[in-house]
Amino acid sequence: MKPRESVIGAVPLVVASTCLLFFLAGSLRSEFVAGWAIVQAAFLTIAAQRLQPATALSATFLAASLVCGLLAQPGGWWIALLHATAAFALAPRPLRIASLVAGAIAVGLPEGNLPDLFQFLLRSSVAISIFGLASSFSLERASSETSAFEPIDLGDDERHEIAPALSVYLQQHLADVGADGVAVYQYDVRAGALEAIVKLGSLPDLVKQRALVQLGEGLVGASVASGKTIAFYSLLKPPTDAPKGVTWEGAPSVCAPIFDPESASGRPLGAIQICGANVHQASLSALQQLAARLAQALVAARKKEAEQIANYQRLSSIVVQVESQSPHTHGHSQRVTAISEMLAKELGLQPELIEKIKTAALFHDIGKTRIDPLILNKEGGLTRDEIAQVRQYPLHSEDICGNMGFDADTLFLIRHHGERLDKNGYPDGLEAGKQPLALRILAVADVFDTLACSRSYRGSMSIDERLKELSSLAGVKLDVLAVETLRRLHMQGRLIEIYTAETSAA
Repeated sequence: MKPRESVIGAVPLVVASTCLLFFLAGSLRSEFVAGWAIVQAAFLTIAAQRLQPATALSATFLAASLVCGLLAQPGGWWIALLHATAAFALAPRPLRIASLVAGAIAVGLPEGNLPDLFQFLLRSSVAISIFGLASSFSLERASSETSAFEPIDLGDDERHEIAPALSVYLQQHLADVGADGVAVYQYDVRAGALEAIVKLGSLPDLVKQRALVQLGEGLVGASVASGKTIAFYSLLKPPTDAPKGVTWEGAPSVCAPIFDPESASGRPLGAIQICGANVHQASLSALQQLAARLAQALVAARKKEAEQIANYQRLSSIVVQVESQSPHTHGHSQRVTAISEMLAKELGLQPELIEKIKTAALFHDIGKTRIDPLILNKEGGLTRDEIAQVRQYPLHSEDICGNMGFDADTLFLIRHHGERLDKNGYPDGLEAGKQPLALRILAVADVFDTLACSRSYRGSMSIDERLKELSSLAGVKLDVLAVETLRRLHMQGRLIEIYTAETSAA
């Protein structure tokens, strides 16, 4: 819960407590009440300073208490009580409980046993404690159920990379935790170490340069190993309960461990470290809420990754099974994937896009599982109706992969890999201007390897024969740059590796 919300939430408590105190103190002189309120207000203000939201409120009301109470101005005592009540509502729970117990004892005593002032002090403490405890319970419950931080949107990135989404999210919330910089570490089970996946803002050199942290090492490693949030606010005042080996890292820092909320054993997921001159004890609550959101995001990302891997393996097995049933297409998708990757790298495409091309190449033909095998393996030419049925397979491929959670870019490549520059491709007759280089690469790789597959009406072509055929299609149906790059790869002897490896595997 944000500071402003916690102060506003205390307003009903202040009003109700003040009304009850009016009733309890009705027969007492205002200067006694003001004097008591000032003393208690001062004490509770000190106790409440650990919470930044209370600072401004305490200072304002304490000043009013001193002025109005000491000058015995009408109404001064209830202003003092207003402050005392507000401060008490923000004070630590043990103080409220102690006051409640003391007040309960006082209520049970005969009125003549204590002076009026002490009777009032103890009984009014009961009132403040009751409202303070109720307020504390409601605020703590609301804080546990409602985080000030919204859930993290991971998007539909099928590469399972959480860092970009976290970077955007943390950039928006750096000020909410009073930090100048933040670093997020993800626990790598295989390495048994914490890997830095996000670093934002102004960070000390030690934190900037740190890429991998062993469990128990430094502030971050010790926080995860101990399962505790560790704060190091001052070089001259190290935390008394800090584990061995934790040292100053160049700026006030707080590190909170991130654990799997669904794991009974508390499986570590990582850690978040914030740094900056304004990092102090008030940052702890917000940081822990932020850590909880990160835990949810990391768990969701791991589930998504596991699901994608399972889907990928399932589809891969289907592709292998389908291609093994036909001597004409055995290993076709794997070869198209390898050729597409070579072309994409040679043409300087970004790694992210290359991964999408590879995925599309591997599964571009999976829709053929919905086409009658008798048509696919038919000896001789196909009828017009059969050709129309076969040309529907890219749509089936898109549907199958879409149901498996593939991203929009990959599905676009899968759907349109049969398109041609002259708009005579299928399934949509896409015009050249709407065919990006990634799609053109996939089309060239697909046609090149398809010509290597024997058919009833022709035998398989050699690499030189296929390149000659592609050259006749370059600039008309296929992209010139992709075709010429493929020719260059052949001249370098790199294409033969793909087909030699395929023959060896067979």
